[in-house]
Amino acid sequence: MVKVYYVDVAVPADRKKRKRHKTHAVFDGVRVFRVKKLTELEDASEIYIDALFPQIYEELMELIERNVKIFSLKYPRLLKRLKEEDKVKKSDEADAQLLSRIPRIFFRELTLREIKLLQLINEYETYSKWRVIIKRWISRHPLDFLKKCVREFRRLYECYSSKIIEEVMKDENYAAIYKTVCEELGLKNSVEVAILVVRLPLNWKLRRLKGLLGLTPHKSKNYHHRLRRHLSNLAAMIYVNNKRCGIGMKLFEGIDHMSHNKVLYTLQLRILKVLKRAWQQRQCTLAGGQ
Repeated sequence: MVKVYYVDVAVPADRKKRKRHKTHAVFDGVRVFRVKKLTELEDASEIYIDALFPQIYEELMELIERNVKIFSLKYPRLLKRLKEEDKVKKSDEADAQLLSRIPRIFFRELTLREIKLLQLINEYETYSKWRVIIKRWISRHPLDFLKKCVREFRRLYECYSSKIIEEVMKDENYAAIYKTVCEELGLKNSVEVAILVVRLPLNWKLRRLKGLLGLTPHKSKNYHHRLRRHLSNLAAMIYVNNKRCGIGMKLFEGIDHMSHNKVLYTLQLRILKVLKRAWQQRQCTLAGGQ
């Protein structure tokens, strides 16, 4: 018998709630209950979740290894739309029940390789963040042990960069998009491109992607800062490479007269369009093969 659960994933993002242990709201088709970890759903055959967070990667990998199918909601706005249509008050329990009403086509199945790749990216971002912090300390206190820390973090940074690119190239869909983007941007290997290919929801419309990355006028502070940082780093690297050896000339057409900040902003927009176009080409290839 197939046992299906619908879960409103709880992650203590609110700093005020971090000291309190939050639990996941689970709907089994009849009742709503709570669990501390998804792995507590021992009889599960399929689990549908509303969101994917680094805090639950380990739980998801353990479940997939137990042959449990995990499905993640493709469009989080669907849940919000359902609540507005039914005038349902916001609550974890209500969200878990509403998930069960969303058709299967609006979910995508997660694979073990994908979760492992996302975990690699999360660890890479953590090491990159600490490397930047230690560099700032060195600028004020140039101590030898801090310099050793920077070298070690650089080694880890390069190690994880190679692993991420290697894992992306093992996935047929990711690899096709990654190669197309790198070729158009004039790059050989880029961990930033690899991360954007994996993490960006390229199935979204370009307008929504701009909003997600904070590239729209009068942007709110709620845009995805980590993804924007990867895009900014990529634009800066392309800018430097262009200045040094003229790489990526096509990307710079018509923006030579702009200020430095406007050039970087325009580059980010153009890189995003390249990513979206590469994803569309891949979908056309898959459709043609079918």
